[in-house]
Amino acid sequence: MSQFSVKWIYVLDTNYVIDLKPYLPPGHASELAFEDRGGRRWLEISKDGKATVFAPYAWDGCTPKYALWDIVIGTPDGVPNARTKKPKAYFASLVHDVLYQFLGTGLPLSRAGADRIFLDILARDDFGPRWIYYVAVRVFGGGFRHFTRWKRSYSGRMVGHN
Repeated sequence: MSQFSVKWIYVLDTNYVIDLKPYLPPGHASELAFEDRGGRRWLEISKDGKATVFAPYAWDGCTPKYALWDIVIGTPDGVPNARTKKPKAYFASLVHDVLYQFLGTGLPLSRAGADRIFLDILARDDFGPRWIYYVAVRVFGGGFRHFTRWKRSYSGRMVGHN
């Protein structure tokens, strides 16, 4: 049996920005920021609905994943996207992970909303089994959310809004 050589499989090299306006409540006009217990800011949502995930945010892609004799076994992240050169589920799992991390801390999205964003990014990036992954996060996402929060050994918090 083996363990991962690193705590997280992916580490964001540069900030990632995505438009969440279609998913936010009507009339959203707040600046929101979310950070970990240590004060590290990982997510901001602007008044216009643009969300920024800050580098070096780290995550495991689609979960679950385990290491067995230095082989990763678990949910595949897909083949490389021709446009981004990243696995097709890379950005969907990034956004989904950071949104799940801050659910229940003032994030103006529900778990169902975060799951829908996951599906829409998978569709945008032409990930074939997107509906299977979407159903899996709808059915099992709540449990994996608690596992990820435990693995991170902290919970997030909202740090203010206008």
